[in-house]
Amino acid sequence: MRAWLCAAALALACGAERGPNFATSERFPDAPRRPPTFAAEPVVTADELTPTEGPTPTLVNGAEPRRLSSPLDSDAARDLVSRFFMAVLGESTHELFQMFATQAWVLSEGSRQSAQAVWRTRFAQLDYGTLAGRLVAPPQTLRTYTFAAAERAKRDGVPVPQTPNEVVVVARPTLSWTGKTRLFGDQLAFRLRPKADEPGFEIAEIAEDFRLP
Repeated sequence: MRAWLCAAALALACGAERGPNFATSERFPDAPRRPPTFAAEPVVTADELTPTEGPTPTLVNGAEPRRLSSPLDSDAARDLVSRFFMAVLGESTHELFQMFATQAWVLSEGSRQSAQAVWRTRFAQLDYGTLAGRLVAPPQTLRTYTFAAAERAKRDGVPVPQTPNEVVVVARPTLSWTGKTRLFGDQLAFRLRPKADEPGFEIAEIAEDFRLP
């Protein structure tokens, strides 16, 4: 009897050393493995784009972005033409030639000549300083024509902008003579284009029917 009690006590002691019996992963049923899923990314369409600076965004599915351009600044175009007349009356080739594009032209009586060469000759033969300080073409009289106004330009008989980035400004000088000497034609049409490396316009072409005396 004493031997049986000793054996029972030994069995109880061994069971206490093992501690409580917890469930392990081996006790859970196996579930089929599935690949992870992610929410689909939204697709950007051309109509959802807004104008931004920098490179054109790349769209999914090969969609072509809609090119948006800011409105042309007609005030800046008229201001350039006003400064042109100020430089001419001051006979300043330095100020005047900074307004010209690299290859600016003057169209007159069917001929096409370099704008710089034309105005060097006019300064040499005519005295524009006699009108210094006068308003030859008041800003409020200047007319602007954009690419969207091509039909109006045709009706008015003035040069038509050739690209959406061009602006044509037409001046009809109120002062064209000094004594018996004519200094300007009845109308000057300036074809302006945006500068390539900075804001603002430059003069690409001047159409003016004018003949030196």
